[in-house]
Amino acid sequence: MILLRTKRIKIIGFSTILIFALVLLFLYLIYAKQTNAVLVNYSNMKQIAHNVYVEPEINESEKAGLINYVQTSTVKINALFGQKESTPVLIYAKSKKALENYADSDIGQTYYYPWNNYIVIGPSGYNENVIAHEFTHAELRKRLRNSSKVPIWFDEGLAAMVDGRFPDNEMIWNIQTNDGKESINFNLLDSHSAFHSNAKSHINYELACYEVSRWYGIVGTPGLLKLIDSLNKGGDFNDVYKGIESNLSNEANGKR
Repeated sequence: MILLRTKRIKIIGFSTILIFALVLLFLYLIYAKQTNAVLVNYSNMKQIAHNVYVEPEINESEKAGLINYVQTSTVKINALFGQKESTPVLIYAKSKKALENYADSDIGQTYYYPWNNYIVIGPSGYNENVIAHEFTHAELRKRLRNSSKVPIWFDEGLAAMVDGRFPDNEMIWNIQTNDGKESINFNLLDSHSAFHSNAKSHINYELACYEVSRWYGIVGTPGLLKLIDSLNKGGDFNDVYKGIESNLSNEANGKR
C-alpha cells in the first residue's frame, strides 16, 4: 500500500514537471523573439556598452557608430525630459539570422516589460532617428505608473517629435484640417494599428507629431513633467493635457 502510494506520488510529480516543461516550451515557441531579447545576456551577442548588444561579427566602425547614436539619442531624451531615467536594453540585429531571432521587422521592434524595455534595431533602424524614437517610448513608460494613461497618438507623437523623421507635419495638418477649418478625430488614432507601417500611418504620424509639437511648444519640459505627474496621481489625460496648455498660455499672455 505504501509502495503504491509512493509510486503514485512520483507519477504525479513527474507529470507535473512534464506539463510545466511543455507549457514553457509552448510559450517559448509563441514568444521566442521576446524571450531571446530578454535573455540576450546569455546569448552569443556581444555587449559593447552598458545595455548595448551586437552580433560578434559587427566591425569596429559600426560599433562606434551605434554607440554614437545611443549617446546622441540620450542627449535628446535629456533635453525633452530633463534627465534620462530609463535604461532600456538595445540589441542591434543586422543579419537575417539575428533578425529572425529577435524581431519581425528590419527596422526593429521593442518589447515592453515591467522590469525593463528591450529595443531591437535592424539594419534599416541603424540610425539616430529610430533609436531616439524608441528611447522616447521607453522613457515615457519608465516615468508613467500606467502607460495606458496616455493615448497612443500622444505616445507616438512625442516620439515622432524627437526623432525628426516627420518634417512635413504642419503641411499635412493643414491639408487634413482644410487649413484649420476642420478638426482631427484623435480617437481614431488611439490604437497601435493606426501607426502600423502603411500609407495611412505616415499621415497619422505627421498629425500626431504636429499636435504634440504644438502642445510642447507652449508647455515645454515643465508642462510634460507636470502631465506625467498628474497622470500618476490619477488625473484624466484630456483634462490635464488641455488644462496645462490653458494655464501656461494664460501665464504667458499675462506676462506680456
